[in-house]
Amino acid sequence: MSLYISHHLCANIVPVLFRTFVRAYVRPHVTGTDNLPEEGAFILAANHNSHADTAVLFTALPGAVRRRSLAAAAQDYFFDRGLRQTVSRILFNVIPVSRDSGGGQNPLRHVIRALREGYGVLLYPEGTRSLHGTVGPFRKGIGRLIAEFPDVPVIPVWIEGTTRVMPKGQNIPQPRKVEVHFGEPLYPHADLHNKSSWQVAADKVRDAVILTGEKAMQEQADEASDTDEPETPDQITQSDAASDAAVELPEPDPPTEPAQLRDRKKTE
Repeated sequence: MSLYISHHLCANIVPVLFRTFVRAYVRPHVTGTDNLPEEGAFILAANHNSHADTAVLFTALPGAVRRRSLAAAAQDYFFDRGLRQTVSRILFNVIPVSRDSGGGQNPLRHVIRALREGYGVLLYPEGTRSLHGTVGPFRKGIGRLIAEFPDVPVIPVWIEGTTRVMPKGQNIPQPRKVEVHFGEPLYPHADLHNKSSWQVAADKVRDAVILTGEKAMQEQADEASDTDEPETPDQITQSDAASDAAVELPEPDPPTEPAQLRDRKKTE
């Protein structure tokens, strides 16, 4: 499994340094890594808000999984034969996906080959970054892959906070805390010869990605409420008993007149 892995001279040390920086800069909170398969091909289907998404997600992956993972990237943007392509290949083992289905070639041909080789592939089925953090419609391309590889698990991924790190149109990342949540594996059904089933499968994956985010937010809300629980009946009873047991101090007697003043009043 070395066909799509970068063999650049910097590929051994630069990604390590980069991930160390990402951990320190955005402090990712990660859950659900036990949902990632230990072997074999898989698809990571994530919501897409920022160019920081891939950096955060690859940092969140366990080492054994990351070493056999690739990121599918827009061919027209990342594969310019310049510095952007070189850096992306070194850091994320990116493979090209054409956003234009014309030209007579399958835009997913590299993803299909990678899955056949047993790689895990990160996809952003929306096809572009969200402007406002809402999840857009998923394109049917992921449904085409599901039909081609019915036994390959699809792992829904929810990424939160990267919009604040690097919103669309901004090139300098900001130090903001982010979250990555890996959901339970999916095996949606799609028919390779029925294109309408591709979109149905894509919609199911979209629903799973959103549900993964909602579950993570609910769990965090539950944890926050657990840290601020009201007093139990036993605690209230103990508090009342302590109050009843308190010793009441007697009120002081009213001040008395000095003896010399009392004697003077008697003689008068």
